Amino acid sequence: MQKDVVYIDVEDDITAIIGKVKAAKEKVVALVPPKRIGVLQSAVNLRLLARAGTQSKKHVVLITNNQALISLASSALIPVAKNLQSKPELAEIPALSVDDDDDIIDGEQLPVGELAKTADTAPATGVPDSAISGLDIDDDDAKSARAKPPIAGAAVAKPKVKSGVKVPSFNTFRKKIFIFGGLGVLLIGFLIWAVWFAPRATLVIDARTTDKAINSEAAFGSDVTTSFDDATIKSLSQQEKDVATIEFDATGSKDVGEKATGQVKLSTQALSSTAVPAGTSLSTPNGLVFITSANATIPASTIGPGCFPTACAGSATVAVTAAASGTSYNGASGDLSGAGSGVSASLTGATAGGTEKIVKIVLQADVVKATEQLESQNSDEIKKKLAAKFGTSDVVIDSSFAKSGGDATPSPAIGQEVASGKAKLTRDTTYTMTAVSKSDLDTYLKSAAEKTLANKDEQRVYETGLAKATITEFKAGDRVGTATVSTTSQIGPKIDEAKIKDSVKGKRFGEIQADLQSIDGVNNADTKFWPFWVKTVPNDVNKIKIEFKLKDGS
Repeated sequence: MQKDVVYIDVEDDITAIIGKVKAAKEKVVALVPPKRIGVLQSAVNLRLLARAGTQSKKHVVLITNNQALISLASSALIPVAKNLQSKPELAEIPALSVDDDDDIIDGEQLPVGELAKTADTAPATGVPDSAISGLDIDDDDAKSARAKPPIAGAAVAKPKVKSGVKVPSFNTFRKKIFIFGGLGVLLIGFLIWAVWFAPRATLVIDARTTDKAINSEAAFGSDVTTSFDDATIKSLSQQEKDVATIEFDATGSKDVGEKATGQVKLSTQALSSTAVPAGTSLSTPNGLVFITSANATIPASTIGPGCFPTACAGSATVAVTAAASGTSYNGASGDLSGAGSGVSASLTGATAGGTEKIVKIVLQADVVKATEQLESQNSDEIKKKLAAKFGTSDVVIDSSFAKSGGDATPSPAIGQEVASGKAKLTRDTTYTMTAVSKSDLDTYLKSAAEKTLANKDEQRVYETGLAKATITEFKAGDRVGTATVSTTSQIGPKIDEAKIKDSVKGKRFGEIQADLQSIDGVNNADTKFWPFWVKTVPNDVNKIKIEFKLKDGS
């Protein structure tokens, strides 16, 4: 059973005590008097207190060990308990025994005046119910009403216990107090967690960014330092050596048959000998060419019998070979031209021995064409192999792929017979490829983007554009190469998270939204509280989280 505990101060009068009883919310009101029971020493006040409890439908219980107060409470039918956990009960007060012998006063022994004063005085009994029947317990004067002390020698009436009085039990209350006490501790712990530990706030800021295009020509090299001001980016290269080979068709042809041969008579009219050198080309009327095989000397003309009046011409014979092989040179005869001024030449007999054999040979034009094909040969596999040599933290420059090598060597050589008609061209080739580290490229792009900021105090770079960066038009040099770096960076409002966290502490949703949206470049600001009962941002910055949602505002 629930009860209200009312502690009585020494200064409280009966009216104040009655007011506390009436103000109690529970049906059972436990009154705890001070050590000096004060106003409760009056039987009238106790009767007033019991009456007030009855009228307000309250069960009044006194918590005391004072025997005098217990006796007075018993006469007023107010239950008494030794403490808040013990069971209240009505005390039994035995009637006082009267010693007739000791207390009898002989009136004859008293002076006359004294007898006269007491002659008509009747002994009084205890305070009757009529003594309080006319008192108003709500009257302020009730505090002055005090019980008259019993007259000496009078018997105290034995209190009558009404069987209808309900005496409350504290056993059930004692059990409930532990249960509700435990629940109270849990409630207090929950409130402490909910107020001091649980609250969290997340600020979601939608920031508007602007795209800035970056196109910069930079020099790349392994011994340079990355610097946007110097337009240099440190790079690294990889090499792969291979023997490039390609087969090609030999388109040339050559007659390798035997050449026809014959004898030519050379003659001339001269005062001195005439020399015809080896290799002199002599032609037939139909265009066949024969070459002299040796030097020939034609002696001077002579005069002798049969040579008058004209001197006899000097003559010499020399072997000739057809200029080309083939049967077309066979059977040639007659005069030849080309022996020299004044020198006549004629075949001494028909030429013979010429044969025809046509074979494929390598031409210079064939080698040039094969070299071009070798240059354009698909190198994708080698390119992939080179790219795989770089790490995941590198950006490979695709346009830097290059190959170099010495002179191409045909087999067979130029002009040589190709038995199968297929020749082969080989060349030692070195493949190279260049890359830059992502960190160096990011540093370069960040510096490039910062150069576009109109006000560094109010703007910052949100995205350098590393993920979209391209390096094109790479041109290799002796020590460094050049290429064009292109990307799109994003710049936007400069927002200091530490300052924002400090500025929103203790604020509500509307205040935060107004403050953040006043920042240039902020589209919207939303605040999410946790748990649901939290309505203000915690004062601890460690419990405040900021999330940025960047939108391209260009």
